[in-house]
Amino acid sequence: FDINDPRFIAATYSKNLSEVLFLFDILKDQGFVGGTRLDGAKNILSGGYIKLDELKTKVNASSNGFIAMWFNDELNEIYSQGFQLAVFNAGYNPIRIDKTEHINKIDDEIVKHINSSKFIVADFTGHRGGVYFEAGYAMGKNIPVFWTCRKDNMNDLHFDIRQFNCIDWENADELASRLATRIEAVLGPGSSKSK
Repeated sequence: FDINDPRFIAATYSKNLSEVLFLFDILKDQGFVGGTRLDGAKNILSGGYIKLDELKTKVNASSNGFIAMWFNDELNEIYSQGFQLAVFNAGYNPIRIDKTEHINKIDDEIVKHINSSKFIVADFTGHRGGVYFEAGYAMGKNIPVFWTCRKDNMNDLHFDIRQFNCIDWENADELASRLATRIEAVLGPGSSKSK
């Protein structure tokens, strides 16, 4: 790769090329990169490819499931008897940002909780922009997303979401059952699941 490519400044959150070179030296000291080709490009060494593969396949040991949904009074029972119960019954801890105490900026808290979750549940009932953002962010971080939407809102799903296997639900009981089954089928039972 060409270390002088300006995209490396952005990709590494560096201020300038000097900071990129500093980071390159750290990677070189650890045996991840090294050498310079005749064209001036740098090489990723076998240790770098091994480390990259480890990072890509790293198993998230979290027992949290982040729930992204519309905070509307009509969905309170759906949350408590559907989403929350499903995540709990699958053996995981349900996290919903408005149920979490904090003193930080809400966006920072959302990102923090998504990053520290094993998966997220994204419910598109009401088609809230935040849910689309949170699902996209999780996908970018390789965090599994469980897609849900109330049946009467399915026709309004954005085109980009329709390609995913979305649980369409009508009531809390149906949602709790189907979502718990899906979570366990994909990730296995969580650590707090009763044996």
